[in-house]
Amino acid sequence: MFGWAGKILQVDLSERKITRLETGTYSERFIGGLGIGEKIYWDRAPQWIDAFHPDNPLIFMTGPLAATPAPSAPRLLVCGKSPCIYPETFVSANMGGFFAAELKRAGFDGLVITGRAESPVCISVQDDQVEFKDARHLWGLGNVKTRAVLQEECGTDRGMLSIGPAGENQTRIGIIFTDAGSSASMGFGSVMGAKKLKAVIVKGSGTIPVADPAKIRQIRQRLRAMTGEGYFHLFGSPIMLPGSKVVKKIHCHGCPQGCWRSLHKSAGGSEDIRKCQIGNFYTLWDKKLHGQLTEASFTAPTMANDYGVCAMDMVFLLMWLERCVQQGVLSETNTDLHFSQMGTIGFLETLLQKICFREGFGDMLAEGVLRASQLVGQASRDITAGMLTESGRAIAYGPKVFTISAPIYATEPRPVITELHEICEPLTKWAIWHLSNGEKTYMSTSVLRRIAAAFWGSEQAVDFSTYAGKARAAQLVQNRQYIKESLNLCDFTWPVYDDASSSDHTGDPTLERQLFSAVTGWEGDQKELDRIAERLVNLNRAILLREGRRGRQDDRLPEFMFIEREEMIADVFGMYNPELYLPGKDDEIISRKGKALDREQFKHMMDEYYELRGWDPETGIPTEETLRKLDLVEVL
Repeated sequence: MFGWAGKILQVDLSERKITRLETGTYSERFIGGLGIGEKIYWDRAPQWIDAFHPDNPLIFMTGPLAATPAPSAPRLLVCGKSPCIYPETFVSANMGGFFAAELKRAGFDGLVITGRAESPVCISVQDDQVEFKDARHLWGLGNVKTRAVLQEECGTDRGMLSIGPAGENQTRIGIIFTDAGSSASMGFGSVMGAKKLKAVIVKGSGTIPVADPAKIRQIRQRLRAMTGEGYFHLFGSPIMLPGSKVVKKIHCHGCPQGCWRSLHKSAGGSEDIRKCQIGNFYTLWDKKLHGQLTEASFTAPTMANDYGVCAMDMVFLLMWLERCVQQGVLSETNTDLHFSQMGTIGFLETLLQKICFREGFGDMLAEGVLRASQLVGQASRDITAGMLTESGRAIAYGPKVFTISAPIYATEPRPVITELHEICEPLTKWAIWHLSNGEKTYMSTSVLRRIAAAFWGSEQAVDFSTYAGKARAAQLVQNRQYIKESLNLCDFTWPVYDDASSSDHTGDPTLERQLFSAVTGWEGDQKELDRIAERLVNLNRAILLREGRRGRQDDRLPEFMFIEREEMIADVFGMYNPELYLPGKDDEIISRKGKALDREQFKHMMDEYYELRGWDPETGIPTEETLRKLDLVEVL
């Protein structure tokens, strides 16, 4: 096989049993990554289990492009039933670094973990040799110390996944931590903890053959030219804290250009790898308390990663706590938390200690914001109802601004951030063009419309004075991202929707297919790849329906989406475009600031979306005809 290693490793921790699955059983219909992860979950996850049950499979999947010369394809897809989502259901997360490449070189396209060990263990994979190692001496340690001990015991040239106390004690927001400062959220670290699995260490010495090395080199060269004005390059360095500096850039495996991921050094001498929002999650409270940013803002992400708790979940937990205190729902007396010190590193450490070891009020907070708010009472639940989705997720790049994202938020309990990024990134570039009078980027309205026609189905998709074209755009965004999550391509490079090297600046929506074919020799055309994408989306829908989702009845948006009010700016688009300007019809510029979705238009948009998907418009359930066309008869 070109691209694929050919085997998927399956480990039963209860029986200490090792088996191997044939990748070829899955790859033709589901490619890899999310696609194969969905299929394995469908086949092997009992419907009735909860996220922490030993029989809940925890699935790690690479893609066919990992460990090959394919550019920016280093990601590791993690999926299974998440304890973080309300109610618990199947979702996925994704992480970068080097683990996926090492696993492929060891001969495995994926790793499926079931069962529960009697005592803490590590799984060690060295090529075809798989061992169980005692991890009782690591239990209770943070990720930093765990990694240091394992590197001393096993060597530094290993890929590694580990968990901290948050995962060990089965908080609902525990992360899996890996190299290059990467992590996977959605409580999957806590699923590892429930299985008594402290870490996975892997070293591979094999190589992955590819079908057309010359074509891959050509695509790499073209990609480098096309991404001269990459999304992240527009913003220069990531948000820096006073006195801190970038020591060096950190590239994930196979990345030819790099992104914001870099080693930072604070004014106080601390060092940490960081990227995007996690590097700044505590700044709001630090600045409120001190009037400026202090070392606390730099230390906070390092501390969260070490405890193994999701920093983004912590942001909204802190917001909820603050609002509960302001409204008299919570106090220092009934929580044993000194809220007057919120913004200090001491407050955060106390909070993390209580959550991750489930001490006192922290035991409630370990359930995550939504469940904690339900335990506190109706007043606190009213607060979360005004800031989170019904499944407990925060809103970023949401439907009140980007109407394209409305069907995505409605149909997925946890919209994958890659879907939302595909919508926001070209529009953020456009906003920078508009606000700089065309000086900072070439993403003019005419360029944006050409991109929308090529990638989102029509120029109308970026006319935000109308709902026309938005359902089709949402369908195409989801389809492309399900393929991308199955190839495990990096979100900061793919898709290449704009081209810095051409006169019209329109990217190439077929580039992923070209790369997939060059690596694997796959001979399908774009139409066949689109059919696979529909298959993956429908399989995900079938999983959610099997786990209790009621189709259209549950395809809802939070009530505040339909209420006109200004929302807190919590994403890059709003940071660079606080008035939330968007293109309208012709040369019109509109603002979505304070606006709401129209209920009737949302209903019509969902009608159109269901029709495009081949789902029954009344129920939102895939029809038998659709499933048979997509070769998904096993879900009927």
